[in-house]
Amino acid sequence: MRIKKTVLNVALASAALMSAAGAQAGVVVAWNFDNAAPGQGSGIAASTAAAGVSNANFSTANVGLWNWEAPYGYVLGTQFFGINAPSLSFTLANSLNDLTLSFTHYHNHNYSSTRPSYKYAVQINSGSGWIDLAADLLASYATAGKTETINLSSGLAAGTYAMRWVGYGFGGGARDTNSDFFALNDVSLSQRNAVPEPASLALVGLAVAGMAVACRRKQG
Repeated sequence: MRIKKTVLNVALASAALMSAAGAQAGVVVAWNFDNAAPGQGSGIAASTAAAGVSNANFSTANVGLWNWEAPYGYVLGTQFFGINAPSLSFTLANSLNDLTLSFTHYHNHNYSSTRPSYKYAVQINSGSGWIDLAADLLASYATAGKTETINLSSGLAAGTYAMRWVGYGFGGGARDTNSDFFALNDVSLSQRNAVPEPASLALVGLAVAGMAVACRRKQG
C-alpha cells in the first residue's frame, strides 16, 4: 500500500509540474510606451519582445506620446482619428497559437461630430490586405479607460504583421474634427497557454526522477 501511495504521489507531482510549465501565459510583444519620449509618434520600440520576435515598432500619425494626466498618465494619442490610424508592426520567426491581443483605449468626444460615441475596428495585415480582428468596438465616455481583449484563435504563422486601429461612425460624418482624439496604452500580444520549452520539460523530468529516487531510498 505504501509503494502504491508513493507512486501516486509522484504521478500527481509530475502532473502538477507539467501543468504549471504549460499553463503560464507568455507575452509575445508588448508596448507600455514608457520608453518613448513626450511627443514621439513613430519608431517606438516594444517594451517587451519574446525570443523570435523582431522589428517591433509602434507609430501614430500625430500627437504621439501625450500626458493625459491623472488618472491616465502618458498615452499614445492620435488626432483626426477618422483618417489617422495608430499602428504597430512586428516579425515572427516561428508560428504561434492561442494568442490574445489586449489594449487599453482612451478618447474624447467633440460635441458637433462624435458625441456621445463612435466606433472603431482593430485590423491586421500580413501582406495581403487589411482584415478585421474586431469591429464595431465602442468609444464613448463610459468606455474611456477600458481594456479590450481580442482572441486570435487561429494563431499567426511565421512572417511580418501590421495591426492598426481605425475609427468610423462619427456623428459628423465619415471624418471627425480636430478636437477628437484616440489614444492607447498597455498594448500586448500574448500566448495564453505557452508550450513549455524543451529545457523546461527536461527540468520537470529531472524533478520527477529525483522524487522517485528519494521515495525508493526512503522505502529501502
